[in-house]
Amino acid sequence: MTDKGEVDTITDINIDSVSELDIDADSGDGHGHSDGPITLRTTTSLQALKMENSAIWKESIASAGFTGDLVVPSDADYDSALNRFARNARRNAGLVAFAKSPQDVSLVINHASTNRIPLVIRGGGHSTSGSSSTQGGIVVDLSRHLNTVRVDEANKLGYVGGGADWAAVDAETIKYGLATVGGTVNHTGVVQATIVTADGSILTVNETTNSDLFWGIRGGGCNFGCVTEFVFKLHPQPRHVFAGPLIFPYPRIAEVAIAAEQWYASAGDKEGLVIITTNKGMSGGPELVVIVFFNGDEDEGRRRYKPLFDLGPIMSLAGMIPFEKLNAMQNDNISYGQNYHLTGFTRPSLPPDVASKAFDMLVEIANAPSEADLQMVLIWEYHILRKLSSVSPDATAFPMRVQRPLTVMLVTWNKDSDQLTADAKSRLKRLQAFCEGALASVFDEKGGKTAYDTGYTNTEMGDPGSVDVARAMYGTNYPRLQQLKKKYDPNMMFKTWYPILPAA
Repeated sequence: MTDKGEVDTITDINIDSVSELDIDADSGDGHGHSDGPITLRTTTSLQALKMENSAIWKESIASAGFTGDLVVPSDADYDSALNRFARNARRNAGLVAFAKSPQDVSLVINHASTNRIPLVIRGGGHSTSGSSSTQGGIVVDLSRHLNTVRVDEANKLGYVGGGADWAAVDAETIKYGLATVGGTVNHTGVVQATIVTADGSILTVNETTNSDLFWGIRGGGCNFGCVTEFVFKLHPQPRHVFAGPLIFPYPRIAEVAIAAEQWYASAGDKEGLVIITTNKGMSGGPELVVIVFFNGDEDEGRRRYKPLFDLGPIMSLAGMIPFEKLNAMQNDNISYGQNYHLTGFTRPSLPPDVASKAFDMLVEIANAPSEADLQMVLIWEYHILRKLSSVSPDATAFPMRVQRPLTVMLVTWNKDSDQLTADAKSRLKRLQAFCEGALASVFDEKGGKTAYDTGYTNTEMGDPGSVDVARAMYGTNYPRLQQLKKKYDPNMMFKTWYPILPAA
């Protein structure tokens, strides 16, 4: 910088947008802002600066020995490199680094740290909040190369790349008659991980090595670094399970809720179901679907779900299916690349009148006039949480060891604009407020929420970018997490997903 605050070189400026400049100044107010006036160039010139900056980053990282793929805005595959599960979570990164190894990740982290460039980690890219995307910064993307799964059959361990999805995990592990943690298996899973921390160190973490960090990543997400590999305990798993959807006329939601609560009161560890309600199903109108699961044979599965089958669904597609198809059953209804927003809440139970009123409110809110084609989904989960809640809240960073199932809420819309995004989120917020208000008396009857009913971060409750939300989510574990943040990421390189403030 000159003493007049004019830009001398493109390396002096990190541009996230035309309206937000982070000047790397040697003088000024101590926050990177010069005392003198800053000479801005035209939008075209600013864009050129960004492009040239990205090219310099690419050249520098490549020359340091990076072995993966480095993609910048001038590359042909740049647009596809930005793709996310939620289209509204896309951001125009300055560079996307598709790492092939922990060493690659370390190189990129060191480059970003040295040059004070914003950095985020993308594993599966399933966040709807944009936490795995950056506007103008660097993305370390694990999905292209660090996405494999390897099974150690003798020791019943699965080595899973940080960019792998559950489709890859299920498909590989079931070849050996094994499975691990997922939406349908209630076992403790992670036994080890490889993580690259903010100073570029590549660490193995488990119960005996870097055990403090091992505690922190099990619930603390990407606050402490980039996990390039997980090691999961595997468990014997039948190759076929009983599962599938039961479709009911939507006015029968109260009866379905009664049957589900009746079943849930005595459900075993091998069972689970979800009730899905939406304003726009396959017929184009309101739809009520129950997906059942039993980790066993069909005859026993039908006996377990007799209260629901006795209601007489208008269509039943439940039957024996390959295990690896179980978590893919909803893929067609939640396709990759649409606009999505996700949130949720816990509940003690689902009274039939609440289920009915919530469905009516969902339809009313979702079908109110909009410029977009909008769909809202309310999912009442009935997972068996005894094993999860038997673990002490301070055994890992994840404190929510409660036997209260989740209700997941999702909205999707088909047109891109800030106004429509805000409208979609507002509608979901209204529905959540209605549902939680309707359930307030039920919570009171059950003794209220416990100190550990803090929220499930994977459903992106609250604002995932908020420090205050993170503090509330982690509850009594937060001070310990702050100490870990001070040790492993004192300068808050990793801060896009429920950011933890380092201890003073």
